[in-house]
Amino acid sequence: MIALADVAVVVSSANASAKWWTENLGFESYNLGGTGHAILVAPPGERFVLHLCEGYAPLEPGDTGIAFVTDDLDALATKMTRGGVSFPVPPRKEKWGTMAKFADPDGNIFWLMEVPTQFVQATLNSRAHSRGALPKKTRTRVQGKSNSSKIGGIASSGGDAVNSKRAVQGSNPRHR
Repeated sequence: MIALADVAVVVSSANASAKWWTENLGFESYNLGGTGHAILVAPPGERFVLHLCEGYAPLEPGDTGIAFVTDDLDALATKMTRGGVSFPVPPRKEKWGTMAKFADPDGNIFWLMEVPTQFVQATLNSRAHSRGALPKKTRTRVQGKSNSSKIGGIASSGGDAVNSKRAVQGSNPRHR
């Protein structure tokens, strides 16, 4: 058996970076093993975590390819800007939706995309398929009414790409 543990992001100070993610995006911070090496951050309740990796590799600032989705990009970007977060690509409308790219203090750049609330919910609930298992039909409806409750904040993009893509047809340029 194998499982995805985390996604490492090289930082100059894991503790300072964890504080930055907590203050600017409302993430939770976790320290595994008590040694201080495994400092992880994630949106509350999220199964994907970022491992803030200090001292094991040189800093490599630039586009991480890691994306987060939100159902209210303008409000989140405003909050982040007030906290001093820089946006190398400020919020802008594209044919497929609204997006931005923000940077952490070490120059790691992350995607932020606005999607319908139902997509945020689908992302939070998504899991990869077991080998040989057929994908279940997505219960989330993008158009019309949905039984999903409004979800605030952000979720990382990942997990069940098949069902997530079905939930919002072609809205994510990273999966085309």
